[in-house]
Amino acid sequence: MFAQDFFPITDFSDEELAKGEPIGWKTHKGICREIKNRIMPRIVEIEGRKTLYVNANDNGAILFKPVRLNPKAYPFLSWNWKVSNTIPASKEKEEGGDDYPAAVCVVYGMTFLSIPYSYRILIYGYGNNLPAGERFENPCEARAKMIVVQSGAQDAGKWLSYKVNHYQDYMQEFGKEPPKIIYVGIQTNADRTHGKVEAWYTDICLNKE
Repeated sequence: MFAQDFFPITDFSDEELAKGEPIGWKTHKGICREIKNRIMPRIVEIEGRKTLYVNANDNGAILFKPVRLNPKAYPFLSWNWKVSNTIPASKEKEEGGDDYPAAVCVVYGMTFLSIPYSYRILIYGYGNNLPAGERFENPCEARAKMIVVQSGAQDAGKWLSYKVNHYQDYMQEFGKEPPKIIYVGIQTNADRTHGKVEAWYTDICLNKE
C-alpha cells in the first residue's frame, strides 16, 4: 500500500513518545455529560508498538485528532486495541450509564474557527453487555450513532484488529452522504460506574481500500 493510500491517525513520533503525550490532539469533556476528573492518555511503547494508553479509575478520556479528509476517498477505518477488562455495570443504552472500555470515533461536519458545527458522529465501541453488531442511537446525543464491534470479557487482554467501512456505516445510519471527516478519536471511561479499566490503542488509520 502506497503512503497516499492511507492516512495514519496514531503514527506517533519519537518526540511524542519521549514527552508521553500526543501532540495536536484535542480533549473533549464528554458526549452525554462531563467526564469526571478527565485524564490525558499517555503514549507508551508496548510490545514494540507506540500506543495510546488510557488508565481509567473512576474517570476517563475522550481525545480527538483533527483531520480534514473526504470520507468517500478514505471509506475504510482500521485499528487495533486491547482492554484489560470489561465494565459489567455499564448500561450502554441508558443516559448517564454508558461506560466503555474502548471506542474509536469518527466525527463528520464543518468547522468555524476550529469549532465544529452541523456534525455527526459514528462511535465503534467495545460493548460490555451488548452483542457485537448491535447498532443504536446514543442515549443523549441524536447526532451520534453507536456500533458495537466487540463484546464480552472473553477477549480482554488480547490485541484485537478491526477494519470497517465507515462511509457505508454513515450512509446506513444517517441516510445521506457524509460531510468531511473533521476528527478521529478514542474514548475510554469508567466514571459513571466508578469502575476501572485500561485500554491501549494503536494503528488507527483511514484507508482508501
